[in-house]
Amino acid sequence: MKKNVMMRVASVLLVAVMLTTCVISGTFAKYVTSGNSFDSARVAKWGVAIEARGTTFATEYDTDDALVSGVISKSVISSDSSNLVAPGTTGTLAESVITGTPEVAVNVKYEATLDISGSWTDGSEEYFPVYFTVGGRTFGTDDSGLGFDVTCANIAELETAVNNAIAAYSANYNPNTNLSTTTPLAVTWNWAFSTSAENDVRDTYLGNLAANDNPGIITLAIITTVTQID
Repeated sequence: MKKNVMMRVASVLLVAVMLTTCVISGTFAKYVTSGNSFDSARVAKWGVAIEARGTTFATEYDTDDALVSGVISKSVISSDSSNLVAPGTTGTLAESVITGTPEVAVNVKYEATLDISGSWTDGSEEYFPVYFTVGGRTFGTDDSGLGFDVTCANIAELETAVNNAIAAYSANYNPNTNLSTTTPLAVTWNWAFSTSAENDVRDTYLGNLAANDNPGIITLAIITTVTQID
C-alpha cells in the first residue's frame, strides 16, 4: 500500500515536471522576427501662374509718320471709347506668359476663338485687310495680297487657321520644368497701310460702313489651361 502511494506521488511529480518544462519551453524557446516601416511625404509643388500681356486693341494709336510726329502724336483716336482697328495700326492680341516649376508633369493647353463679324466687304465681295501672326507665321486672306505664310480663301478659313495655329502651341512638359523658359504664345495683328489705289478705295469703303454704324468687328478669346498629367 505504501509502495502504491509512493508510485502515485512520483507519477504526479513527473507530470508536474513535464508541464513546467513545456511552459518554460513555450516562454523562452521561439523564433521572433520584427521589422519597422516608416516614411513621410510632402505635397508636390505646383506654383503655376499665367499672365496675359499685350495691348490687344486700343482706343488710340501713335503716328508712325515722322513728317508729322512733332505736330500729330496720335494717328487714330476713338470718339466713344471703343477699341479700334484702322489702316496702319497693329497690336498684340495675346501673349500668355506661364511661370512656375511644378514637381509634376503638366499639359499646357491653348484654346482660341477668333470671331470676325460685322461688315467686311468692299461693296461687291468679302474684303478683310487685317492679318495675324502666330509664332512668326503670318495668316491672311487672298484679298490682302501681302504674301503670307498661310493664305486663306476667306474669313471663315482664316478663323479656323488662326485657331488651329494657336492650339498647336499646346504641349506636355516633364516634372520640374521651368515653365517660364518654354516658348510663350504671342498673337499679333496688323492692318497694313495701303500701297495701292485699289486698296485705298476698299479700305475707305470699310471706314464708311463703320461711319454708318455697320462696322467690321474682330474678337479673339484665348483660354490657357495648365493641368497636371496623371
